[in-house]
Amino acid sequence: MTSMNWPALIGFKLSWFALVFFQNLLLIPVVLFVLWSLWRCSNAERLAWFALAAVGITLDSVLQYSGVLSFTGSIWLPLWMLALWLVFSLVVVQVFSAYLQNYWIAALSSAVAGPMAYLGGAALSGQMQVSSTTEAYIALALCWGCYGVLSGWSRRFYA
Repeated sequence: MTSMNWPALIGFKLSWFALVFFQNLLLIPVVLFVLWSLWRCSNAERLAWFALAAVGITLDSVLQYSGVLSFTGSIWLPLWMLALWLVFSLVVVQVFSAYLQNYWIAALSSAVAGPMAYLGGAALSGQMQVSSTTEAYIALALCWGCYGVLSGWSRRFYA
């Protein structure tokens, strides 16, 4: 296992809090961080980042369309949520995928951590709502479990 990429991890956490608390107000610094990080990546990492970001944005779009997620004043994902997927996919490629090589661990940890991040973001942002039904929680856990496995599997193309 390689050493921890601290700039990517710290940049992601700062970006997550900036976007959740301030939404579009801090969009430009987050996008600049993503561009700087992508500049430092290999072409294979950029391709994996793009694919994981596209899957994540599609996943959230489907979850919003199905009523599991909703955003105040937005008929589609707001810009800050799109930026959050860009920065999250980046940290998945640069940090998390190394820990998601075992597919069972990837599925279980992602099925727990993903929905918890949504609930935390919803509680802090005031702009995002997560349906409180059992079916919504099951859908989030299944989607995130699959995303975790995909994230670990994608590592074979760039590591």
